[in-house]
Amino acid sequence: MTTALSDITNVERSLTKFWVRNLGFSKEFSRIKVLAQLSFAERLLAALLRCDGEAANALLSDRSQANSALPDFIKLIRLECLGCIIFERIISLNLSGQFSQLDDASAVTQLRMMSLHGASNHYQLEQKFTGVLSLTNQYLGKALWVKGAHLSRSVYEPNYFRHYGDLDVIVEPSVFAAFVEALKSGGFASFHTPAYCNQIGVGPVNLPADLITAPCPGWIPVGPVTMGREKDGVFVDIKVGPFDRGVQAVELERMFTDADKSTCLGHQYLGPSLSDHMMIMLCNLAKNRFKTWRTILDIHMLALALNKSPQAWQKFVECCKQESISTTAWVGLCMAIDRLNSPIPDSVLTALQPSGSFIDQLLSFTLESAYVWNSTSLPMMILNSFASPDRKRKLDLLSRSFFPSSKFLSEYYGNGDSKAASSNYVSYLLKHWFVLTMPGGVTRRTLGRHWFSEHSSF
Repeated sequence: MTTALSDITNVERSLTKFWVRNLGFSKEFSRIKVLAQLSFAERLLAALLRCDGEAANALLSDRSQANSALPDFIKLIRLECLGCIIFERIISLNLSGQFSQLDDASAVTQLRMMSLHGASNHYQLEQKFTGVLSLTNQYLGKALWVKGAHLSRSVYEPNYFRHYGDLDVIVEPSVFAAFVEALKSGGFASFHTPAYCNQIGVGPVNLPADLITAPCPGWIPVGPVTMGREKDGVFVDIKVGPFDRGVQAVELERMFTDADKSTCLGHQYLGPSLSDHMMIMLCNLAKNRFKTWRTILDIHMLALALNKSPQAWQKFVECCKQESISTTAWVGLCMAIDRLNSPIPDSVLTALQPSGSFIDQLLSFTLESAYVWNSTSLPMMILNSFASPDRKRKLDLLSRSFFPSSKFLSEYYGNGDSKAASSNYVSYLLKHWFVLTMPGGVTRRTLGRHWFSEHSSF
């Protein structure tokens, strides 16, 4: 199998053509950086993650830079929860002596303590996970557990190399409300902030079903709700779609059909197939503006696993095109090659390669990736549509949302009072146009606080 490692110079050259903008209202625009342009701490981290003892030795030999960058290096490992795997790399590559010669000779001891804590904490996480699986067992075939909880079992060895905190799950929309109620029965409660429930301040939050109510099929919230349980600190992030884009996956049903069966301490659950999980993590990397090393490592580990079944790569390419995420996938894979020498087949990169147009390079990762009907402003949704491969689908959703059914209007703006829908249709429609066209932050700070509750009722 031919991989892209032989052509890494072209990968670097292509990556730096893409622009990114930080999250939120940031006005900071910059080109994607390649490994050589990163900080000393990040380059050392990358060398250790890819088991490159020669590169790590060369970096550590520069005592002046190594000493000044060591605090940032330790901070980065702690932030990314990579203590277990980095400590193992230092030992296996015989680098503990190099670290002990630095001004802060306690670095290896700090990393050892991080590793011990991470390994012991992992078993506690598994116990928490099994407790949640017991609560939601009746929805076994309707829930996909994604990211750390499943990746730690499917592509990491030993599994404590992949730390995770929150439990991330994608549930079929038809069982979303019942799934939330099952967690509620086990002592979980929702949070009353937009960061954990996107609909707060921009829509009704009286019942779980309210959170996924939309003007027409195809829209989904990016983050419907996160449930937490105070007594043991378990958090479950519940979503109804895999890509955090505001529009539903085209092949959601297929993802559940192709899901892998797995177990945690004897409890069964479903996780995405390797190719589907790769798409999910690539979209997650792009959403976070390509800054999370833990996600880059996830992509690297998934690539190693996919290489054991080369035919899975072909399916991955087809699914990326179907979901209109080819550019996102290509950039994320190229970044994994650049940082970690990930063995991505040349045929995959060729099949996913973007058009190379300046508009694609400028807008793909500078616009807000989410396309959420009640949170993204109308101008941004229009711009997002024209910059997306699936513009036809997005514009169709948007145009059909301006005159929704009276049933939707009564559910969303009239507390479900269908009798009042006809007499208040114009009033509800005007409210709807305001929500549809304004950014979520504006709605929350203005009329939304009068129309909608700021606290969920579950």
